[in-house]
Amino acid sequence: MMNRIQSLFRHNLPAKILALLGAIVLWFFVMNDENPSVNSTFTVPIYTINEPEGYIVRLSTRDVTLKVKAPRASFTATKTDDFKAYVDLTDAVEGTNKLRVRTVVPQGFEVVDVSDETIDVVMESLVERDLSVDIHVTGNTGAHSALEKIVPEKSHINISGPRSNVERVNRVVGYLNLANNTADFGVKVKLTPVDVDGNIVDSVTLSSQEISVTAKILSGVDKKMVPIKPAYSGIPEQGFEVGEATAQPDKVEITAKTEVLETLNEIFTENIMVDGANADVIKDVILDLPDGIISPSKKVTVKVQIKKAK
Repeated sequence: MMNRIQSLFRHNLPAKILALLGAIVLWFFVMNDENPSVNSTFTVPIYTINEPEGYIVRLSTRDVTLKVKAPRASFTATKTDDFKAYVDLTDAVEGTNKLRVRTVVPQGFEVVDVSDETIDVVMESLVERDLSVDIHVTGNTGAHSALEKIVPEKSHINISGPRSNVERVNRVVGYLNLANNTADFGVKVKLTPVDVDGNIVDSVTLSSQEISVTAKILSGVDKKMVPIKPAYSGIPEQGFEVGEATAQPDKVEITAKTEVLETLNEIFTENIMVDGANADVIKDVILDLPDGIISPSKKVTVKVQIKKAK
């Protein structure tokens, strides 16, 4: 029985093998004709992996287009979310990194082309610093009143963000409107980070977006223009003597209670030392304002003439 089966199997064996191969080829031909390979494209967002802490990451492009190839039937069982694109930041450093875009596609798909095989990835460290608060006063007080001083609840604010943005910030400013007030008042002042030219700096975070500021107002006051008298002391170099001492400007507007203004006819500057001088002494100095006296001008330039002794 076995001999007969073996005989039947071996009879015309080459022809049988050829027939089998032909059937396989025909099957593949039919299947390929019914389910041919086709190309398609998918635009997907690029995400990052292994992103280090303490950095902000910016990609030169946010998405990439994948051209893929697969049997037509495979596309019916997939959706755009099945295709991924990412960059690995394991070896990235601060600055600009050119990194390869890696892809993930469903089984049976082949990536034919990627619109961006590499992209620029900028990594910048996040830093922080403290800056003083600069309150600008706008408007005026009401009649017979004047601003004595402003008292912010905080003198410094912490700012944080990408290094380049934080380093651009020159100061943190707020604006207080006097709004014709004649008595002390307090308001919430919004704070804004600005650069050296006064332009707003974006992408930084303030530890406080606003602070309370109190305005101290003197009421029942008047204004008066009085001359400025430079104050100096010391002895010039031997053979020299002090000549004329002048201030620029030479007058200043002061504000005070009416009874105080009536007794005040000049304002002195802080003292200037001329010890050992053999040439004119020129210096920016502040005004020595008595208690209860306020002035919009706080500093003047004083010139103390030093001349040869007669």
